[in-house]
Amino acid sequence: MKASPERQTLVEEHNLDIGKFTFYQNILVTEFKEGIHVTFENAAFPIQLAQMAFGTENPIVYISHRTNSYSCDPVRYREVVDLFPNFTAFAVVTKNRRRRMLAKLERFFIKKPIGIFNNMEDAIEWAHEQIEKQYALV
Repeated sequence: MKASPERQTLVEEHNLDIGKFTFYQNILVTEFKEGIHVTFENAAFPIQLAQMAFGTENPIVYISHRTNSYSCDPVRYREVVDLFPNFTAFAVVTKNRRRRMLAKLERFFIKKPIGIFNNMEDAIEWAHEQIEKQYALV
């Protein structure tokens, strides 16, 4: 059975100026708004929310649900990743060919497992596999 978002344990959800941030147990799903330019500065509050929701112990997987077109500076990814010592893996969900190609380039900036998916169900299933691998290492 596929792991759908509806079957996940919802911890909290925030609709902010830059997008929607959904916190599940060990998984963060973001959906940035159309036309937003994501910067380290305007992502500071969502980062604080994630730190409070997840702490620094349990592994977390970040899923970027790219339904809208937005921009960001991938060079600064390292700074965000460094804030989360328990960051385990990164997934991108998009059906857009161009966004899939851009996600492949992000591998150069994020030194963690990266999965690229057409749908949330596959991304969540993969996220659970990544989390299980991390728990097995502990």
